[in-house]
Amino acid sequence: MESKSEVAIGLRRSPGEALRTALSKLNEPIIPPANTKRVVIKPSIYDPNLPGNTDANMVRAIIQMFSSVGPISIVESDNPLRTTRDAFTRSGYTVLENETVELVNLSDADMTSVAFSGHYFQNRKMPRILHDDPFLINVATLKAEPDICTVGAGIKNLFGLLPELDKSVYHESINSVLMDLLEAYRPNLTVIDLTDVVIGNREEGHTKHVGGVVVGVDPVAVDSFCSSLLGIDPMKIDHLRTAHTLGMGEALPDRITVRGTKHQIEELGRLFQQ
Repeated sequence: MESKSEVAIGLRRSPGEALRTALSKLNEPIIPPANTKRVVIKPSIYDPNLPGNTDANMVRAIIQMFSSVGPISIVESDNPLRTTRDAFTRSGYTVLENETVELVNLSDADMTSVAFSGHYFQNRKMPRILHDDPFLINVATLKAEPDICTVGAGIKNLFGLLPELDKSVYHESINSVLMDLLEAYRPNLTVIDLTDVVIGNREEGHTKHVGGVVVGVDPVAVDSFCSSLLGIDPMKIDHLRTAHTLGMGEALPDRITVRGTKHQIEELGRLFQQ
């Protein structure tokens, strides 16, 4: 790619302050298209019993910043460990509901037939709400997932857009599945919530408070930078290397501009090295 991609970081006392700081650092302001009908927010709430879920306060901050765009839908899908409603309830999301903010279970949503690029899917049913001129904000967390895709961050979070209950049937082909999802549902904004970061095996329950956020419009660059924070070469992660090769985004660390104060960048690196 000829031009560098950029990511921006924010380290502050609250998710809202961190988010505002990071977004203000981007070279171009985030302006939703004029035809946007709604804002769709996709958090990561895999299992409320484990750490590594998107903090409801980060989603609250996003709602506050984008409420003027239009109605807001926070979307998630069922999985074998919990229903979507259970995930929303136990993760503190129900208090976010109001006249303009709804919680949507993609597994129960109206479906429409969608033609994919063919990395894995050809045609299949997907939630109609994802095709109603949305401004898609992907709000994921960062964690190592060595048994599935090495690193779970923004692109892996798109896996939760699939409406079926058991998505593990796609794990063997997850690289191809993620390429289809990234092409069809490329987020307008990717936010990686670093409020509390999982340390080691998620099931062991260890976390570190970072109080930060990483944002960007290039989802590949965002995930690649976050992979580097974990000490993992993004070009050794299958789905990031493939996305880079296919021209979906930038994965080479030296071609990603990191925006933030020198102190913030150094502090974020230090927090992950401890």
